[in-house]
Amino acid sequence: MDYLKGIAVRLKTGSAQYAGTDDPLFVGVSGSAGGREFPLDVAWFDDAERLSDVRYVLGDVWDEALRVGAREPRESRHDWNDPQLSYVGLAGVDRVYLRKHAGPRRDDAYQLDEIEVELFGEKPLRRRFRTATAHWLGLQHGLQVWLPEEPLPG
Repeated sequence: MDYLKGIAVRLKTGSAQYAGTDDPLFVGVSGSAGGREFPLDVAWFDDAERLSDVRYVLGDVWDEALRVGAREPRESRHDWNDPQLSYVGLAGVDRVYLRKHAGPRRDDAYQLDEIEVELFGEKPLRRRFRTATAHWLGLQHGLQVWLPEEPLPG
């Protein structure tokens, strides 16, 4: 079985006045061969500010072009949150999503402008999930958005 080795995420925040959030964001991957959520929090960096365009890498992303300028979430440095340690079967993945956490007392809604998630197995295995449809995430709007798979060129 080919397992998930790495994840590359490009996250663009919307342009509305209160588009950004300080609430935690998670990318989730699941399917018939397991699944897991991964936090997208970078230490000492304001991840989801209004109009931001941020790239994240988790685990083994063998496409060097995606690594240039990318941020590594603090909980993914070869520790328990490394995708390689979750043993998720890459071919069985049928759900990729973004989830915003909402606190019990305060919800800081978030405007997602665009997200692209690429999943990496052993080279050359790769899958892409993406949406360019703007979504608000929050208690009044729903906390998750599921991404459709997009065919890769070639």
